[in-house]
Amino acid sequence: MNFIAELQNLNYIAIATATVASYVLGFVWYHWAVFGEAWANALSLTKAEADNTEGLGGAFAISLFSGLIKTMVTAFLILVIGISGVLNGAFFGAIIATVFTVTSLGYYNGFARVPLKLTLINSAHSVVELIMIGAIIGIFS
Repeated sequence: MNFIAELQNLNYIAIATATVASYVLGFVWYHWAVFGEAWANALSLTKAEADNTEGLGGAFAISLFSGLIKTMVTAFLILVIGISGVLNGAFFGAIIATVFTVTSLGYYNGFARVPLKLTLINSAHSVVELIMIGAIIGIFS
C-alpha cells in the first residue's frame, strides 16, 4: 500500500467538517448546562474556576490539532478499509473510541485514582466524538 497516495485520496472537506464538528462538540459537551457542572465537580472546581479560560490558549490549540489528527487517521482508516455510509462510519468510530480511548482512560484514571464520574464523562465524550467523526466521514465516502 502506498500511504502517500492514499493520503491524496482523502476527502479534506469531510475532514475539515468533522474536525470543526468535533471541536464544537467539546464546547457543548463540557458546557455547564450539559456535563460541565458534573465535570467541574469531579475535579473539585467551582463554576468560576471552570469558566476561567485564562492561560488555556495552548490547550484549545492542542484540542483543535488533536481533533484534526483523530479525524485524519479515522478518515484514512475508513478509506483503506473501504467503509462507506453514515451508519458504518459511526459504528467504526464507536469501535475506535472504545478500543483505544475508553480502555486507556479506564486504566490510566483507575491507577491515578481519578473519580469514576470524570472517567465516564470523558470516555462518553470520546465515543460520541468518534461516532460523529466516523458518521461525517462516512457521509462523504
